[in-house]
Amino acid sequence: MTETEVLIVGGGVVGLSAAALLSWHGVSCRLVERRADLSIHPRARGFNPRAVELLRQIGLEPEVLKASEGFAGHTMRARVESLTGKELFRADLPTATDLDRLSPSPWALCSQDRLEPLLRAHAAKLGADLAFGVELTAFEQDADGVTATVRSRADGSTERIRATYLIGADGVRSRVRQRLGIALKGTPALLRQLSIVFKADLREHLGDRRFAICQVVNDTVEGLLVHDDTLTQGTLYIQYDPAKGQNSADYPWPRCEQLVRAAIGVPDLPVRILDTQSWELSALTATGYGEGRVFLAGDAVHVMPPVGGFGASTGIQDAHNLAWKLAYVLRGKAGVELLDSYEAERAPVAEFTVEQCLKRVTSGTGFGRPPADAGLVDDLTLTLGFRYTAGDPSTPSGEPGTRAPHVPLADGRSTLDLFGREMCLLAGAGWRAAVPDVETHVMTEPEWAARYGVSDDGAVLVRPDGIVAWRGNAPAELPGVLARALCRDTG
Repeated sequence: MTETEVLIVGGGVVGLSAAALLSWHGVSCRLVERRADLSIHPRARGFNPRAVELLRQIGLEPEVLKASEGFAGHTMRARVESLTGKELFRADLPTATDLDRLSPSPWALCSQDRLEPLLRAHAAKLGADLAFGVELTAFEQDADGVTATVRSRADGSTERIRATYLIGADGVRSRVRQRLGIALKGTPALLRQLSIVFKADLREHLGDRRFAICQVVNDTVEGLLVHDDTLTQGTLYIQYDPAKGQNSADYPWPRCEQLVRAAIGVPDLPVRILDTQSWELSALTATGYGEGRVFLAGDAVHVMPPVGGFGASTGIQDAHNLAWKLAYVLRGKAGVELLDSYEAERAPVAEFTVEQCLKRVTSGTGFGRPPADAGLVDDLTLTLGFRYTAGDPSTPSGEPGTRAPHVPLADGRSTLDLFGREMCLLAGAGWRAAVPDVETHVMTEPEWAARYGVSDDGAVLVRPDGIVAWRGNAPAELPGVLARALCRDTG
C-alpha cells in the first residue's frame, strides 16, 4: 500500500495548485487524474492579481508572466457584429498602472492550458507525485486517515493508497463530493455552451486590436470569440438550447467551421477545427466543503459563470487557504480545529463571488461598467477586497480577516513577499517583543502604518496565506492571539 500525507484527486488547475503549494510547505502528496494528459482547451482566459500573488509566493510568478508576455495588450473587451464588422462596444481591463498601489502582481493573461503545464512541472520539481491516467474508484476514512483505491485507465491495474487527508479537486461533477453526499445549490445549466478550438490566421482581421474577449452578434452566430498571442488560434463559444431540441451533436466540425468564419466575418477563410467540448454555464455552490479528513476545492464546491475570470482564480485561493492549514496541522504547529476554518472562510467568499458573476450575466453587464442599481461591486474590489470576517468585501485596509495590503519596500520587494511558511509580524521601529515561531520584520517604510491601520509603533500579525490575523499596540496580547489563530490549547 502506498502512503502519502495528502492524496489529491483531480489534476486541473486547482489540484495542481494544491500539489505545488503542499509540496512547497514540505507536505508529501500524491495526485491522481483520470485524464491521460492536460486539456488543450483554454478554459480560464486569465488569472487575477490575487491568484498571481499566490503563485508568486511559491516562486512561480516569473514563469507565469513569461507565458503571459505575448498577451500584453490583450486587454480589450468588445461587442462586435464580427471580427471584421461593426464594433458595438469596447472597454478595457484594468492596466498595471491601476494596480500598482494595490498589488505587486499583475493580471496574468495567459490561458489555463498554458498555466497548467507550468503548475505540473513546478509541483513535480517541489516533490509532488503526479499520476495521470489514474482514477479514484473508492475511498473510506477512519479516525487516523483515508484509504483510497485507484485504477489505471490504461491497463486496469489497481492500487491502494493510505493518506492522512484527501482533497477532492475533481470538478463540478466531483466524484469525491458525490461520495460524501454533499449537494450543490444555486442555478444549474443557466446556459449550455459549446467550445470550438480552431486554427485560422487572424492577423489581417485583427489589425492592431488585441482582445481579452470579444462578443459576436450577427444573423449567423452569437457567441464569444477569443484568440491566443500567435493570432493563429482561437476559441469560439456558442450556446445551444436542449429545450428547443438542440444538442452538441448538432454541431459537427464542418458546421463549426462555418460558424467560426461567420464570427470572423470572412466567408472563405481557411479554418481547421482542433476540438470541441460541451459544458454548462452554471452558478452553484456546495452545501459543504468536506467531511472529516476529506476536503473539496475549486469547481467541486463552486461553479461560476466565466465573467471576469474569477472561477479558476478562486479555486487557486481555495488550495492556498487549505494547504498551509494542512501543513500546520500535520507538523503539529496548529490544532486540528484549524481545518474547520477552511469552509468557514472560503464558503462565504465563493458564494459572494458566484452571486456577483451571476449578476454580471443576468444584468448584461459582462462587457461594460455595471449600472449603479445592479448590485455589483467592481472587479478590483471583488478580486482583492474579500474578507474572512463578517461584512461585505471592501478595499484592502489591514483589518483582521482581510488580505494584507501591498506596500512597496525599500529593496524593491513588496510586503507580500515577507509572507511565507510561517506566521509573520510586521512591527514599527519601537516594537521590541520577540515571539517564538513568528518571523518579525521591523518596518521603516513611512506608508506602511497608514496602509495597515496602525500607529507607527504598532504591529500586525499576518498568516502564511497573507491574511491579517491581528493588529494592535500591545505585545502582551500576542501569545494569546497566536494561540487562537492556530487553534492551540492555551492550557
